[in-house]
Amino acid sequence: MRIDGAGGCFDNRVYEVDFAVAWQIILLVAAEMAIKIEEQDNEAHLISGSIGKKIVNIALQKLDEETCQVIVDTRRKVLQIYSWKPEEKEVNAFYESFENKLKEFAAFILCPRCRSKISSSVKFCPECGLQVK
Repeated sequence: MRIDGAGGCFDNRVYEVDFAVAWQIILLVAAEMAIKIEEQDNEAHLISGSIGKKIVNIALQKLDEETCQVIVDTRRKVLQIYSWKPEEKEVNAFYESFENKLKEFAAFILCPRCRSKISSSVKFCPECGLQVK
């Protein structure tokens, strides 16, 4: 559900991904976007910070064993009551990067023996030769 208005944007999306993996990807995306993290609660899975002139809040909620919800809320530091200008650039960039990293994560696995990052479609690890399928 996306809500735009008054200098900000709120969006939440549901993903079928391991909760711990989703949190690590969120932290990676936040760092890549240069979000200045002012508060990070690893137990509640919340981040509060800023990027440019905007306040950014990111949350991760576990819905069940295989599903989680990612919530991103951005708004200007100064509320713009009469502005209809779309303010979704940061939210769109966050989700695009998050979803690209999820695809990359699904395309690779770690070899159980040598811990090399390998394609999920291979039958044998190219590094150590272990049969992975």
